[in-house]
Amino acid sequence: MKFTKKEWLVFGIVCLIGIFANLDKSMIGFTADKLISSYGFTKAEMGNLSSVFYVSFILVTIPGGWLVDRFGYKKFVVVSLSILTVFSFLFGNVSGLFSILLLRFLVGFGQAGYTNGAPKIISDNFAPEQCAKVQSIVIATAGIGGILASTVGQSIININWHYAYYMLAAGYLVALVLVVIFLKDKKAANTDVKEKAQPAEKVGFFDAWKNKNTLLLAIAVLFSNLVGVAMMFWLPNVFHVNFNIENSSMLSTIMVGFYIVMTIATAISGSVVTKYFKGKEQKFIFWLSIITAICIVVFIAAPIYQVAIAALYVSDFTMMLAFSALLSIPYQIVPRKIIGSAFAVLNIGAFVGGIISPQLVSAFAQADSYFFSFIVLAICMVISGAATLLVKKPE
Repeated sequence: MKFTKKEWLVFGIVCLIGIFANLDKSMIGFTADKLISSYGFTKAEMGNLSSVFYVSFILVTIPGGWLVDRFGYKKFVVVSLSILTVFSFLFGNVSGLFSILLLRFLVGFGQAGYTNGAPKIISDNFAPEQCAKVQSIVIATAGIGGILASTVGQSIININWHYAYYMLAAGYLVALVLVVIFLKDKKAANTDVKEKAQPAEKVGFFDAWKNKNTLLLAIAVLFSNLVGVAMMFWLPNVFHVNFNIENSSMLSTIMVGFYIVMTIATAISGSVVTKYFKGKEQKFIFWLSIITAICIVVFIAAPIYQVAIAALYVSDFTMMLAFSALLSIPYQIVPRKIIGSAFAVLNIGAFVGGIISPQLVSAFAQADSYFFSFIVLAICMVISGAATLLVKKPE
């Protein structure tokens, strides 16, 4: 990618925030296990860590995209990083269940601020033809965060889980300082007198919700993220129940491999789409969704775990290629004045999928098999691809 120095700086800051935000998301599972063993909390109580996070995330996301479009991203991101710095540090200083859940709820506000601000940062600082590539690499920070959580994060948590959140708070603080010093809203940075004289284009609160393409993309993202969250959440238990794998180090290795494949797929997605499938993104996503669905069925039906792992990694690769390509489409078809609002709608779809995913899998799971659960996930993947085909690009 050919960027100016300013663009490289913006790109680096957004990726840095993404790495710490995704390290935070991935590390909470290891933290929950530690809290259960250290304080005697139940699995149900620790399961609420995920629920309260998603609730606060959605509460901020509903108005968040509109606020970013209306008032610019810098204040929004500065506030979110300040929240993450303070409440991550405080999270590392508590031990009571109510305090832990409350602080995780508040951390969700900060995470939502970054998630809603990032698309606007990309849209305002990069040319339209660069946005897909930048977006794909920013999404790849989810895999990088997962790898770091499974290695560095888990090691620190095993020593003292408090230290892991002091580390997160320090990372967020560094990102906050960089944003304050180097990031500028497009309007603030514009020195053209003619553009300054023009009145700011007003953005309605429901403009993105009235856009049919945005709603169709949100449905596609909902079903795609439902599958992705289910895979990450249930895989260790699936290997235990369906394939009788008890070795924890082997499971850890499998999950690290899963995150590495995720990182590679998301990182190259923008370049692959731009170079080979420009103008054909919807068909590309649809067929990748079909391949993913087939591999999910092969994975859960495989007679031996070696075949299952191979099918899992292929499904992971194609699923993340499709997901990353899916998130590049709004930059092409959604008016830039509502890009933040549009991504807020997509984010709500993604996290609704994340909320219902565990319940959906458990509803179809049997005591000795996840076969029917993963058949349902394969169907969800097909629905995601089909919804993408219904999106109509403007003339």
